[in-house]
Amino acid sequence: MGRKPDVRQVEEVALALRMTEAERIEFGYYIEDCKRHGDRGSKNDRGDFTWDELMRKGREFPGDDR
Repeated sequence: MGRKPDVRQVEEVALALRMTEAERIEFGYYIEDCKRHGDRGSKNDRGDFTWDELMRKGREFPGDDR
């Protein structure tokens, strides 16, 4: 069984933004924290983020200067 599509997309964004493995893990936690606090994506009813939304989140990721 492969990774869920939303997890795979987070990994692809992290790769596109040249995040380290540690940053990618923290980015995943950051995305989940955003969802928990009401900052949800528009992709579906679960609040998953679209590619563009994830790229924007990746660029605003704390401490990121991309």
